[in-house]
Amino acid sequence: MISIIIPVYNEENIIQETLAALPYKDNLEVIVVDGGSLDRTVEIAKGYPVKVILGPKNRALQMNMGAEAAKGEAFLFLHADCALEAGSLGEIQGYLGNGCVGGCLRQRINSGKLIYRAIEASGNIRARLSKVFYGDQAIFVRRDVFFKVGGFDNIPIFEDIFFSKKLKKAGQTKVLDKKVFVSPRRWEKNGIIKTTFIYWLLTIGLRLNFSIDTLKRIYYDVR
Repeated sequence: MISIIIPVYNEENIIQETLAALPYKDNLEVIVVDGGSLDRTVEIAKGYPVKVILGPKNRALQMNMGAEAAKGEAFLFLHADCALEAGSLGEIQGYLGNGCVGGCLRQRINSGKLIYRAIEASGNIRARLSKVFYGDQAIFVRRDVFFKVGGFDNIPIFEDIFFSKKLKKAGQTKVLDKKVFVSPRRWEKNGIIKTTFIYWLLTIGLRLNFSIDTLKRIYYDVR
């Protein structure tokens, strides 16, 4: 069984589309972990065959709570504005069945604009070379490995980066060929150039050991 864990907060505009696209079946468990939404997110989620958990507004803690409640032998962490390509779960199961510990899917930004092809290509190449995965690339991991490395660190941002670094030390990881389709909403909100520049700035700041609190303020400006 694979457990899909979706952390959410005020996602009433997109959560229905995300949940409706999932391939519900006997070997799939879906867990939605809400961080105190003030809109109809929880109400909408309860209309689907999913387990809804209420928690604090902190994506790392929400995903850890989902993992603690999950029954699957593998976990897939999916952002609320992402959708899986058909056959993704089967490819994940096959990969993990060969003794590997985890990885992510190939990102595809859900827009026809050519600039997004460059953005997603650079992100996919970075992930393949560095084995450092971002949350919107649908990170997956074996259950035993997740708990062995201690899950996600209790930090407000970059929990995906720190987790994938721990995952890389635990064993073989990979970017699979199947795609995860990502909403372009964050680029559209503040503009492609500004958003891309801020993400580059955050990456440089992290490498230069800027404090998480400083980087968090910059991050929330673009979210």
